Amino acid sequence: MIIVADSHISKTRGNHTAFFDMLAAVEKTDHDLIFLGDIFDLWIALPPFEDDLHAEFLAWCRKRKKVRTVGFMEGNHEFFLASQRAQSFSWCSEGAWRRDDAGTLFAHGDQINRKDKKYLAFRKLTKNSLVKFFLQKLPHAPVAAASIKKALHKNSTSQHFTLPRDEIERFAEFWFAEGVTTVFMGHFHREYCYRSQQSKELHILPDWFSSQKVALYQQNPKKITMMHWKELTPEI
Repeated sequence: MIIVADSHISKTRGNHTAFFDMLAAVEKTDHDLIFLGDIFDLWIALPPFEDDLHAEFLAWCRKRKKVRTVGFMEGNHEFFLASQRAQSFSWCSEGAWRRDDAGTLFAHGDQINRKDKKYLAFRKLTKNSLVKFFLQKLPHAPVAAASIKKALHKNSTSQHFTLPRDEIERFAEFWFAEGVTTVFMGHFHREYCYRSQQSKELHILPDWFSSQKVALYQQNPKKITMMHWKELTPEI
């Protein structure tokens, strides 16, 4: 299983070419692929707001889900993806986490810190059916998108610089007690690992945006490696 988090791709940033090169490399493997959110710098999954990069990515996922699992956890930079584009993935979740049958839990990570009341209120204010309705009716989509992106970056800055270890460990221990053995999350733009006394693990992935690293999760025997995506297929 290959896991990717926080690539924040956009034409403005110019990192989309490398991202799609990575997807081409994934095709040469037989691994499932899980996206942990914030894959695009902004993705409002409504027709006025999507561009050709979103369309290209969705087309790739639709094709590849025929031969592997392609899962997507909606991050705080994605809006309405699970309700509008779920058919392009094997599964797509807007929830705070998703647990599979093998005892693995996936989360974007933005809802882990329950002490961050300001961000949680912002998230509730922006991710709801009323906002979706008004966005669909707005005549000036680019202006609305720019405002949302500005607010997102303002809210994200403090979260990325501060790692709430107590909240992360509380979250981990709760799910470990529920039978989860491995947790993967992104959002915090840094690599971090928490291990319980029972050798259960929570891994925060490095952000692809600055590192171009992914997680390779081999389940039998269990092995988790953070690596540059080019290491998936060394011949590239």
